[in-house]
Amino acid sequence: MDSSTKVSGPIPDAPILVGIDGSANAEAAMWWAVDLAVALHRPLRLLTCYTLPTIVSLGSAAGFASPLLTSDEVHEIDVRNRTAIEDLRSRILLGHPDLVIETYLDQGSPGAALLKASDDASMIVLGTRGAGGTSALLMGSVSYSVAHRATCPVMLVPETAMRVPGGRVVVGIDGSGPAVAAAKWAVELADGLHRSIDLVTAWHYPYSAMAPEGGMLLGPDIDELRLAMLRDARSLVQRVRKELDQVCDHHVTIESEIIEGSAVDALVEAARPQDILVVGSRSHSVLASVMLGSVATGVAHRSHSPVIVVH
Repeated sequence: MDSSTKVSGPIPDAPILVGIDGSANAEAAMWWAVDLAVALHRPLRLLTCYTLPTIVSLGSAAGFASPLLTSDEVHEIDVRNRTAIEDLRSRILLGHPDLVIETYLDQGSPGAALLKASDDASMIVLGTRGAGGTSALLMGSVSYSVAHRATCPVMLVPETAMRVPGGRVVVGIDGSGPAVAAAKWAVELADGLHRSIDLVTAWHYPYSAMAPEGGMLLGPDIDELRLAMLRDARSLVQRVRKELDQVCDHHVTIESEIIEGSAVDALVEAARPQDILVVGSRSHSVLASVMLGSVATGVAHRSHSPVIVVH
């Protein structure tokens, strides 16, 4: 099977896509996706993928791959995966009978299958640990690769995430265009989920700095620079809050935090396991660049709460 097969269900609007591989973490991510689909009135798309073992020939036939399984064995694997994903669909419908659910089965590269299935998706939801072996869809490397290459927001759900009421949407800001766009998207998400927003920005204490005329800044000069950076951070938060109030028609409570330290440390510290952490994919800001790709990656690897990377 060279292309994905639609197993069941029509999709009227942009769906929320979730990858399934049989692991506990993937199933936990699926239930987060269900919560999002129900709250945001979106269809749900379940996708599972499998690869078949092959032998790559050497010598005169170099480059040619030969299958290790018979056609009957391949058919058995296909049926087993179809049955598993339909069973999950049935379980979801028991609690949410009105939810529109589409299921897809694909054979080949997990990352490629997810990206292909996300062409018309509003969001991708993935666990950060997979089943491993040839059936693994959601191995960490695949999840992070998809998060960097997708064109829609991607939620990465760690094993420590808690699906309990009272969580917030924590948003990293640095004043850049991508960060503000991520914050606007997060407000719409928070509105749909009935959660509050916590805007977080980080700044570094200049333990050493160079004076314009040369030499190191010491004592009062360092303190003055530190206060200036703190004022800049406060001004940034006020500016972003004002912009959100002007462009967003919502009833979301917005709070803010200014945390001293690295961007990754600040965001991981601010978000609890029941929160959702939102970051942009990249930024070019000088002030506490929260949204750089490396920061988004660092947060995704260290966070105890789900992380959504907004592109």
